[in-house]
Amino acid sequence: MDALQHWTAIRETVNQTLKTTNFCALATVNPDGSPHVAPIGSLVLLEAGKGYYFEKFPKTTRTNLEQDQRLCILAAPRGFWPFVKALFQGRFVAAPGLRLMGRAGARREATAEEAQRWQEQVKGFRIFRNLKGYKLLWDDMRYVREITFDSFEPLRFGPMTHGLWPDAAARKPS
Repeated sequence: MDALQHWTAIRETVNQTLKTTNFCALATVNPDGSPHVAPIGSLVLLEAGKGYYFEKFPKTTRTNLEQDQRLCILAAPRGFWPFVKALFQGRFVAAPGLRLMGRAGARREATAEEAQRWQEQVKGFRIFRNLKGYKLLWDDMRYVREITFDSFEPLRFGPMTHGLWPDAAARKPS
């Protein structure tokens, strides 16, 4: 499905995922063709079809993207009550998640604006900024990789997700 057409809903789903789980899953292709999945908590979505993430920890992901720029991000917000509500109603009222496909650009140093945007994203954790774990995770966020997204697939759970995406019927599930 066309990511640009549904960008607002995609951003809401990704942001809700980051808010409730603190990461999305980022899949790349290993040199032997097998999949590799890593958690990525520093994803920032911009205007339609554009985003970036800070590349600090995922060494295999970095190596894979140097050879094959294709990637897939799985965003699935966590929440007990929305799931229970869907069980009672027999349907989800909001997207339970999505797969977002795209290509990564070259690794580069972050701009001041990107670093500032990241600091805004983790501002809720600032009370912990003097703790060792905070420094290990979020200090020295120096390098980013831009991503261009071209398509997405909503997560489908049969009739419980029917009709959540207006053109979902236009494409058969893979």
